[in-house]
Amino acid sequence: MQGISRFVATALVVLLSSAGVAQAQWVFVARKAVGVVRQMAGEAENGQGTGYDSATVMLNARAENVYRKAVELAKASKEFHLTRQTDSTLTLEISDGKRVAGIQVTPIEERLSQLLIVSNTTPSQESGSSTAVKAVLRICQEMAIECSATAQPQSAAGGRK
Repeated sequence: MQGISRFVATALVVLLSSAGVAQAQWVFVARKAVGVVRQMAGEAENGQGTGYDSATVMLNARAENVYRKAVELAKASKEFHLTRQTDSTLTLEISDGKRVAGIQVTPIEERLSQLLIVSNTTPSQESGSSTAVKAVLRICQEMAIECSATAQPQSAAGGRK
């Protein structure tokens, strides 16, 4: 009986410690990507309908501070107006009447957060201009956090035939 109890206790300790190690490794990887803005976009097929535009970045900042700055910038914007704000989930939505964008801030650690911006695009929107990337870079700039955009990948729709 003691042998079984010892085995169960040992297995439990190994299981719990390995989960902590996995979490620590994930956070280590996330820290390597801090400040690098990643983008994904897709154009509407044959100029019909809408496409999408998204950008994300890991920031060395408290999620609440990033969210507060995003809300402040959304309220001050002359181009977009704030259509939804959910403080409990650190999300907001903005619109210019043609496009809608969602903004979400996710806490990773006390001073590490992920900022994600996703919007639809219109057929008339300039190719290569990313509203999401510009918004991420603007939040970084306003918070005095160094961020840089990676090269824009080829459109997801453009890769299909």
